[in-house]
Amino acid sequence: MRNLDLSVIILLCLSSSLCLSQDSSSREPHQPNAAPMATPATESRTAKRRTSPEVEDTMNKGRELLFQKHDAKASIEEFKKVIKLDPWYGQGYLLLGFAHMQLQHWSEAQWAFEEAAKVEPGNAQAYLGSGSALNEQKDYAGAQKALQHSLELQPDSAEAHYEMARSLCALGKWEAAEPHASRAIEINKDYSGPHVLMGNIYLQQEDPDAALAEFQEYLRLDPQGSLAASVKEIVSQLEKALAAK
Repeated sequence: MRNLDLSVIILLCLSSSLCLSQDSSSREPHQPNAAPMATPATESRTAKRRTSPEVEDTMNKGRELLFQKHDAKASIEEFKKVIKLDPWYGQGYLLLGFAHMQLQHWSEAQWAFEEAAKVEPGNAQAYLGSGSALNEQKDYAGAQKALQHSLELQPDSAEAHYEMARSLCALGKWEAAEPHASRAIEINKDYSGPHVLMGNIYLQQEDPDAALAEFQEYLRLDPQGSLAASVKEIVSQLEKALAAK
């Protein structure tokens, strides 16, 4: 272990890592380097249920606006129509929450995800979305509760493990956060976000060599990401500090 003064680097790193889900607000679901928030599949994981053609047409219009035309604001109106026509259609609430997340409407997103969980209690994505929205509102205890539900339903969700690690890091529970960040990387080796958290964790453990490797891996996976400039600065500081010893 090297005896380095890492306090400034740690502060910069934490500031970057806890903004990751905002970086994902303009991305479509299932891109490997996107930071997790609510990234619902086009079909619910719970049992399929029949609904009216009008509801399906409105859902399809909302999906097109959200994922193809990248117009989250317009899609919200369509998803609101869906849940008005069919208040028990969980996927409508789920996509409404995702649209609100893209616009950084955290409390509205939280409400939508919680409603999705009420009508589809077995939907892990609903709890993941709720946990992500609660993280953004700095309700880390609430986020952990929602994310625990998500992981119970879907233990191999890299996104849920990452969000759980975010919550724990924000509370200074570095040791508890490490296995979740590590598991997120193990599940999805192309997932860049958890490498920044692992870098944070290694800095807290005063292991700058391991931290440097994690930040460099982030840059390899996502060289044009919105965190790239901050991570490059961290890498530069670490390289200078290590070279001086």
